[in-house]
Amino acid sequence: MDPRKVNELRAFVNMCKQDLSVLHTEEMLPPATQKAKSEENAKEEKPNSKKVEEDLKADEPSSEESDLEIDKEGVIEPDTDAPQEMGGENAEITEEIMDQANDKKVAAIAALNDGELQKAIDLFTDAIKLNPRLAVLYAKRASVFVKLQKPNAAIRDCDRAIDINPDSAQPHKWQGKAHRLLGHWEEARNAWNGRGHAWNGRNAWTQ
Repeated sequence: MDPRKVNELRAFVNMCKQDLSVLHTEEMLPPATQKAKSEENAKEEKPNSKKVEEDLKADEPSSEESDLEIDKEGVIEPDTDAPQEMGGENAEITEEIMDQANDKKVAAIAALNDGELQKAIDLFTDAIKLNPRLAVLYAKRASVFVKLQKPNAAIRDCDRAIDINPDSAQPHKWQGKAHRLLGHWEEARNAWNGRGHAWNGRNAWTQ
């Protein structure tokens, strides 16, 4: 793995630990085993080039797993529910239907604020079936799936939202959080790289 990518992933995991308290990082890359010889020793003997080459190869990570070891605390088992309803892509949408979908969305947000997560899912689903071309509805439902610890369902909703509106920040955000729940660290970073919060590779997020 590219050392630069390893460093970025290491910084990303550190940020997750500080921000959400769901990740714990262990040792990343082992320190180099080679030590520079003292000037005195260097004068007394010449380095064995073959031995140096072998030692350098031994220091190289053999796999991505050895590049980055991450504690699995906070990672959950993937949800295996049947795919949620997405609504018909070719549905005819009138102003009246749009108003009805908006009413369902408002009711879903109210249920979410009251902690009634399943009710919020049902209402967002009703809104999606009425207006399946509104990206924010999928992103909102994805946020509830994340709260219910159903990351696969959240990722499906985010994928649909991004298909509809690639420039929307919310689906990238929730997609990243869903991937974190599954322990998909690089996918999580890539999702956050998409829109909204940009990873600058130096242990910082920019809005």
